[in-house]
Amino acid sequence: MNSEQQRRLWFIVGGIVFVTVIVLGRLVAFQVFQGQEWADKAIDEVLVVARPERGMIFDRNGAVLVANTADYQIGASPRLVSEKPQVATALAPILQTPRFEILSDLESDAPYVLLAQRVSEDVAEAVRSFDFDGIQLDPLPRRFYPQGDMMCHTLGYVDFDGNGTFGLEGYYQQELAGQAASATVNISPLAEQQGVIAREGADLVLTIDRTVQFTVERHLQRAMQEHGASGGVIIVMNPRTGAILAMAASPCFSPDRYYEVDEELLRSPIIGTLYEPGSVMKLVTMAAALDSGTVTPQTTYYDAGVIEVGGHKTYNWDRSAPGTVDMTTLLARSLNVGAATLATWMGPDTFYAYLQKFGFGRPTGIDLMGEARGLMPLPGDELWTESFLATNSYGQGLAVTPLQMITAVSALANDGYIMQPYIVAEIHTEEDVYTHQPSVISHPITAETARQVTAMAVTAVAREVPQAQVPGYTIAGKTGTAQIAENGIYLENDVIGSFIGWLPADNPEIIVLVKLDRPRSAPWGSLTAAPVFSDLVDELVVLLGIPPDNVRLRADLMAARQNGEP
Repeated sequence: MNSEQQRRLWFIVGGIVFVTVIVLGRLVAFQVFQGQEWADKAIDEVLVVARPERGMIFDRNGAVLVANTADYQIGASPRLVSEKPQVATALAPILQTPRFEILSDLESDAPYVLLAQRVSEDVAEAVRSFDFDGIQLDPLPRRFYPQGDMMCHTLGYVDFDGNGTFGLEGYYQQELAGQAASATVNISPLAEQQGVIAREGADLVLTIDRTVQFTVERHLQRAMQEHGASGGVIIVMNPRTGAILAMAASPCFSPDRYYEVDEELLRSPIIGTLYEPGSVMKLVTMAAALDSGTVTPQTTYYDAGVIEVGGHKTYNWDRSAPGTVDMTTLLARSLNVGAATLATWMGPDTFYAYLQKFGFGRPTGIDLMGEARGLMPLPGDELWTESFLATNSYGQGLAVTPLQMITAVSALANDGYIMQPYIVAEIHTEEDVYTHQPSVISHPITAETARQVTAMAVTAVAREVPQAQVPGYTIAGKTGTAQIAENGIYLENDVIGSFIGWLPADNPEIIVLVKLDRPRSAPWGSLTAAPVFSDLVDELVVLLGIPPDNVRLRADLMAARQNGEP
């Protein structure tokens, strides 16, 4: 090896040593002196969020009432989109957006642009079929109501942020929504990977049968058309358990398009809107008078056609002066003077104590969001005057919801017990099934009083309301015709017609409330709400399997003979 080769060798060795020293120095600096700083900058962990799917809602037979679907958000990364003019041309008719707007977005310098906020799955599929580079489709959860606007006020709706509002969606928001889960997860391939599991939303099974509900809604719509009503409510309840079998209100709305509806229409007329009930309140007044011992069914009073209480004169609805009247006739002829007389005989302390026991002035506690309390001023309140003792007895001067009214009267059909009204029969979670157990919320009157008033109500229907009769069944019930007050003044030509009835009268299985707002065909509940009740119940007894009186009594007689009873 000559001197030139040796020199080159030492040069190469020197270079290798120099590079080695530099590399080792940097390694020492990174590992020892800057190790913690670089460790802090390393991205070995990410936040992982698992979002649950909202629970579904079913009718009592498993029919789907509420499910889940998705809309889509259409976005783009302009730098990744090639052939921008062609893409804008293709997307414009699909997104129903001017081509120049889309092209302007695609030529933007922004890293991401939003082309469509929320579109249907069909639109998203059409966009997806082009398979454009740089176009992004992100699913956005949305509720789906396969029955359309059926039960709109009962179901409520869910906004775009996933918050339930009104009805079941609002009341059971926590159960339906489930619980999202999040965790900071180490994504290093050397670390053990951890799963993140959300608590899925619970499913609800209702007391409502879709077929019964459809029938009720059909009859309500027909009634509104026939009688020219501006609105209406029908509720069907099992008085023995408090289970709601169907309830409908009109006008309705589409829950999946709630944002297109006036906010006032979103409030449930069943539980959120107050009205003066009118003469159906005489059932409660009579029950209070009998139960308190103020009167007996045979008690009479003299009806001169007018009574003055607290400076207010009360007249009978037909301006009659029938003279000596017993309690059954009072109820059958719906005499205002008679109801006011009973209230004055009881006195304010007893009368209002019973009204409170019947639940007036407070929510029923049904499992629906948006229930109103009702309005019932009491003696001593600023708004109460002595004349209310008379007017409240026949259902004016106080305000209730339709659900409050039917719940109160249900005591007459259930041996004096008021059951907690409810609409969810079961809650299905991932771990268990929770079943609703019927519960008593009040016992305002005795079973004997309930039977006495029911017998009077049977006579009242037979004598005065043949329009409410259902062939083969004994009906107990009462009509109501109430004036509508606006700004403290009763409107001259606008009324609310209603009818509450329960059957079979001797062993009730259902109680039904029909309420029609501002009917134009007739001014009396006997001519508007009562016929609707009759037509509806004629179908309900078949759907619910309620046998006619003669079939049921014959079966009871045969069962008694088999048991050796005389």
